[in-house]
Amino acid sequence: MAEPVSTAMAISAGLNFVGGFFNRRHRKKQKRKEEKFLQKKYDEYDLPLWNMGKDRLIAQRDEIIRGIELKQRNELKLAAFKDKNNLRNYQQQLKIRSYQIDQQNRLFNKSERLYGQSIMDATERKALQERETYQQMAFENEDNIIESIIKKGELSVKSQAGASSNKAMQSLIADGGRQHAILTESLLSGNNNTRMEYKQFLTKADANRMLRPEAPPEPLKPLATPVADYEMPRALQDFDFGPKPIKGIATTQVPSFASTLASAVGAGFSAYAASTAGTTSFEPPPQTPDYGGSYLV
Repeated sequence: MAEPVSTAMAISAGLNFVGGFFNRRHRKKQKRKEEKFLQKKYDEYDLPLWNMGKDRLIAQRDEIIRGIELKQRNELKLAAFKDKNNLRNYQQQLKIRSYQIDQQNRLFNKSERLYGQSIMDATERKALQERETYQQMAFENEDNIIESIIKKGELSVKSQAGASSNKAMQSLIADGGRQHAILTESLLSGNNNTRMEYKQFLTKADANRMLRPEAPPEPLKPLATPVADYEMPRALQDFDFGPKPIKGIATTQVPSFASTLASAVGAGFSAYAASTAGTTSFEPPPQTPDYGGSYLV
């Protein structure tokens, strides 16, 4: 009976070992295939994708810096152009101011010359009027003297004597004095009128006289055009790139050779146990034949 049991036990263990061996081989192939896929995924996708992300982030930062530097250069060019244009306008305003001052000085000098010439002309005209008045008065006085001499001669020719002759002579003398007084008054009045006209002319000429020009304030010197400040992006840190990818771990479980062998051995013992009759506590124990004595337990 022991030999068939041992044979069944060996067969069961052998079959279980062969099945476990092939199952282990199949699981091992699956694990290798999964590991190969994970390695390929890591080498061709995960790691290149992470490196590309790093390169893209660095390129984006470099592009931002280039854009900021371009804005700075453009703003500096624009500020330099504005400064140059403002300086040209300032210099042009200085030239215009200098030209206006020269023109005003020329006009003032011309006005002064005209004013001086008009004063000289008025003075000469005043002197001429006074001389003409004197000459006119002198001519009239001379006519009066001649007329008085003629009248005196006539009176002498007539040889009038007495009171009537004296009265006539007194009347002639009085008339001569009166004529002389009239001439003197006319001379004074003419001179007064001439002086008044001369004064009025001086007053009017001085009122129309051009004021001495004064230099206007200089134009404000242009200030330098302010340039805005730009802040560059911060330097990239390791945390900006994120963690480096790691290769995945295969999830296929491969049983070890020892576990396969132990499983086969366990299957052999199971077959041996199944082929051996067991006892139960519900059956009475076998009894010894009674040979006239008591039961032996």
